[in-house]
Amino acid sequence: MRKILLVVILFISVADAKMVKKVERVMYYKYMFGHLHQNPSKYSTSLTTISCGHPLKVYSVKSGDEQPRVLFNKEWNFVKAGPYEGYIRDEQLSSKKPDCFQDKYPKFVDQFEMEISDMYNWGRLYDLYLYKRTRVR
Repeated sequence: MRKILLVVILFISVADAKMVKKVERVMYYKYMFGHLHQNPSKYSTSLTTISCGHPLKVYSVKSGDEQPRVLFNKEWNFVKAGPYEGYIRDEQLSSKKPDCFQDKYPKFVDQFEMEISDMYNWGRLYDLYLYKRTRVR
């Protein structure tokens, strides 16, 4: 009887802690290439590669009784890009559609004949690059 009661309580607590998502705004990716990550970490698995100007739906997430959050680990947004939902750093997003190099010079970019693996590698480079100002005088 105790085991059954424990299982019932466990199912109730799991159902109660359901994650509720709400679209907050649409933002655009502002660098040449990047990745949508499975977890809020730059080393996590890449779900898809995105390019400059790609629109992303930014969600606020509420789990249980806590307040809705837009940022995770103080720098990651939970977004949706096409069929994929994942995380992307806040500093890589812009509220306005950026002027992208690919859009300004499409013939020049097409000459590189980039394959999917090239876009993936450039996106990984942009993900691992630190966009901070130096403190050196």
